Amino acid sequence: MKFDIKAILNNQDTINLKAYLDRQKAGSRMIKEIYVVKDDGTLLRTSDYLYEKNTFKEENTISLRQLNTDNISKIDLLRSDIKVIDHDKIVPYSMYVKMDNKYITNSVQQRIGLQIIYPLLFFIGVVIFYLLYIKKLIMKPIMIVDDFLRGMVQRIPKFYILEFNHLSQNLQNNLKELKELAYFDTLTGVYNRKAIEEILEKKIIETKKNKHPFAVAMIDLDHFKKVNDSYGHHVGDQLLKEIAEILQSEIRMADNIGRLGGDEFLIIIDYINTVDVSLKLQKLIAKFKAPFHIEGYDITIGMSIGGVMCPEDGNDVITLLKNVDIAMYQAKHEGRNRVVFFSKELGKKIESEIELEKEIRYAFEHNEFRLKYQPIIDINSGKVVAVEALIRWEHPVKGTIYPSEFIPFVEKGCCVKEIGIWVFDRACKQQKEWLEKGIDVNMSVNLSVKHMHATNFYDVMNAIIKKYDIDIKKISLEITEYTLMQYRETTMAMLNKMQLDGMTFRLDDFGTGYSSLTYLKDTPISSIKIDKSFIDGITPDKKPVHLLNAIINLSHAIDVTTIAEGVEEAYQVEYLKEIGCDMIQGYYYSKALDGKAFESYYRSRESDKKKSIV
Repeated sequence: MKFDIKAILNNQDTINLKAYLDRQKAGSRMIKEIYVVKDDGTLLRTSDYLYEKNTFKEENTISLRQLNTDNISKIDLLRSDIKVIDHDKIVPYSMYVKMDNKYITNSVQQRIGLQIIYPLLFFIGVVIFYLLYIKKLIMKPIMIVDDFLRGMVQRIPKFYILEFNHLSQNLQNNLKELKELAYFDTLTGVYNRKAIEEILEKKIIETKKNKHPFAVAMIDLDHFKKVNDSYGHHVGDQLLKEIAEILQSEIRMADNIGRLGGDEFLIIIDYINTVDVSLKLQKLIAKFKAPFHIEGYDITIGMSIGGVMCPEDGNDVITLLKNVDIAMYQAKHEGRNRVVFFSKELGKKIESEIELEKEIRYAFEHNEFRLKYQPIIDINSGKVVAVEALIRWEHPVKGTIYPSEFIPFVEKGCCVKEIGIWVFDRACKQQKEWLEKGIDVNMSVNLSVKHMHATNFYDVMNAIIKKYDIDIKKISLEITEYTLMQYRETTMAMLNKMQLDGMTFRLDDFGTGYSSLTYLKDTPISSIKIDKSFIDGITPDKKPVHLLNAIINLSHAIDVTTIAEGVEEAYQVEYLKEIGCDMIQGYYYSKALDGKAFESYYRSRESDKKKSIV
């Protein structure tokens, strides 16, 4: 095998050499890199592949890298001396290329095979020719075969160039990279979801064979979304990296950790009892109490952890992941930053909640919800001055379901925004219909914290008010103390904005939460609704209920009106009137009514008032 390149006589030929080498590279999938060096080992030329990688820069080729026969003598090379005119003088240099011996051997064998086949076929053709004496019929096919075989021989390459880095080494590197992509999370370096689930499956098989139990813990970072929103995703990514490093440092060699995605991690803990697992996970939570220092920010993050034991809580991947997910969400529900282990009771509770969520979604889509309206009476005039819109679920099998049975679950996230918009829309529509019939009352609508912090809540609310062309001053939104205090800053901003438009606000269930009158003077609350638990303290002999008296007196001192909820007895009405309560709501006057029933009730009270005046 010989590598022949003719002497190059001028600078244009030097350029042609470069093009020639590039063509050799492009013409064979086996060529990636070609090195041309001077006799002293100085690199002169490379193929475009290296220029594209910016491995060598043309202006630095003389000093960037030295190649000589000493440092490449261990690999099979062909050397060809070439003379090139460089700066008006002839400089001898050599080309070094590595040979793929196996590839050459195969090609030589193919060539030898063709060289044997060709004479043989030719001989057979000649014999046939002379045997059949049909020169005109046989010569043309023989010539076609001859041309074909000559073409085959001519197409056999005369030399083969292989990249300097051995193909097998490159293949190993590529396989390593592919494995890392397939099994490791590119951000944190821990196992990815696919890998950790495969490990979990293998552990389950071992457990079934060896009766060797293990634990699985799912970790979800508390309020991680706020980190991304406040500091940017690049800070969030760095936080995930540092958290992954800490988690890896805290687990044993026998344990495994993987990232499921987002801010969720899964740890497979080798045989250890439940108590020890719990202590280990509690230690992890304590480890994260110190703030992380990232790009000048001090970031404190907590974690909610769910735990399961295999095989007690499941003996397949799907069941274990489902149950550990349930336990983790229960940890969030209980206040976050804690560990909760799965139990059968918890499983049944979650299953019932899942079923309830399905029913609620079905009920909303099939119009099973209704609005009822409970009158609010002015204690002095006895006039109906307002109504509170209350949602009811008319279940086709269970009958009427009251809000206390499903609203707490809805507020966790099940259709909360959709139902909130529906309630507000229906209440405004009903008020418009009443106004057209001469019934002028204030409409109170309950507002969830989820509604308050929805990005488009304010715009949606204004759009509904404009749609029905009603007076915004005739609408009151009822919010709880929890909503007001837990999200005070953002809630206050929203309340002040809506108050400027003329809307009024009522603080619902006062007395069941913070029960602080001091903050009311700084909020746009126009009235408070005193919880039924205070009203129940009123006795028939009307003994003083000092706390109730104080609430009413202090409210009036800061110009806030009072509404007593859950009033059911006449003596309660008399006592509340004596101590100066402003309005009353409860079964003593009326239960919650549908739209038409309320119209009848309103007109009957108006009629009774006129009769009493006469």
